[in-house]
Amino acid sequence: MKLIREKYRKLKPQLEYLNDEVVIAQAWKKTHSYMRTHNWYADTLALDISALGLEENAKTWSKYADNLDRFKPHPLDLVPASKSEPWIVDGEGKWRPESPDKRKKKIPVRPLAHMTVRDQTLSSALMLCLADSIETRQGDCGEPDFLKAQQKKVYSYGNRLLCDWRGSKAWFRWGNAETFRKFFVDYQSFLNRPLEIGRSVAANDADSDHVFIVNLDLTKFFDHIDRAVLIERLKELSTEASDEGFWSAAEKITNWKWSPQSKVVAEKLGLDLKEGLPQGLVSAGFFANAYMIPFDEEVGRQIGEIVPGSSRIVLQDYCRYVDDLRLVVSVEDVDALSITDAINTWVAKLLFSKVGKDLCLNKDKTKVTVLSDLDNSGSITGRLRMLQDELSGPADRDVLENATGILEGLLALKAEGIPDELPSSED
Repeated sequence: MKLIREKYRKLKPQLEYLNDEVVIAQAWKKTHSYMRTHNWYADTLALDISALGLEENAKTWSKYADNLDRFKPHPLDLVPASKSEPWIVDGEGKWRPESPDKRKKKIPVRPLAHMTVRDQTLSSALMLCLADSIETRQGDCGEPDFLKAQQKKVYSYGNRLLCDWRGSKAWFRWGNAETFRKFFVDYQSFLNRPLEIGRSVAANDADSDHVFIVNLDLTKFFDHIDRAVLIERLKELSTEASDEGFWSAAEKITNWKWSPQSKVVAEKLGLDLKEGLPQGLVSAGFFANAYMIPFDEEVGRQIGEIVPGSSRIVLQDYCRYVDDLRLVVSVEDVDALSITDAINTWVAKLLFSKVGKDLCLNKDKTKVTVLSDLDNSGSITGRLRMLQDELSGPADRDVLENATGILEGLLALKAEGIPDELPSSED
């Protein structure tokens, strides 16, 4: 049995933990591991150097919390990263963006932020001290029964920390290198939850043609998070005894600014750099989830009730994966456009009242789908699941021929958009 000092059994939002070399070293370990394996961009040489000088770095960095006058985050460096966009093969056989005019007006670039290892580590140390309270408030997203998860008020699935659960209490594994739960597990839960609850609603109250799944997307989610509001929200959500020294340090540590050179590059690319949560910050997902808790809980309170502003739309479930929202609604004799307008209006009002004026919906990405169109063996998801099941073990000739047919069908989905003959290129 390992012997652990009582102080370290449970971290708290107190200055004595934030300036503790042990906590700083563990925060560095998690930060180092995540940046190497997950970040789109990382300065690997800086990571190597930080590893060589870890002992001295931990001593130096831990002292900043005691003397905030000496601490100032290094300026953020902009790393422009391309975003996905639709491309097509036109009638002349040329490969080009689907909307070239739109591309000229706004280049599809994501503004990643490069931060020093020191600043990343101190932000991760804040996360370690707050992890248990924030994760406990969100509930265990590993609950396999989605109806039970709904009853336990579990709504958030993205960027959840790897915790052990004792009843309804979370304990973050702050002493190892792992930080977040596995993406492929939680994202599958996020996708499956609306389907399973939708089936339950269709079986009990209505047929599947009267159950809809609504997809919503938040515009520039991380950029529009107000850091001052975030600190106040963390104070409200923290269930452990805290001290003012910790929160003063938190304000200093999160006071990030873009470098002058980054602003010049952003202007050339047509990017509007915001002072929200930097994309590339290891702890950004954790802080973003905390920021959204009041909104998540308010939407959750409406489950089983008629959506405000509508007459017959009943909210049956809600869940969120970072900036991607899913709502399950049931309704009689209302078209998809009416559902879209009602949900967009209601959610926009909730975002304004519970989150802030800057965070808003990308209404162009709102999508309403009938459950019966998603939940059948003919859907793409159904066909892929069938294919995976068939190929997961030894396969005979009939199985392989069937799998080949499914794959050919999937490849042919967009075939009508490709010309029959492409002109050959000459060297």
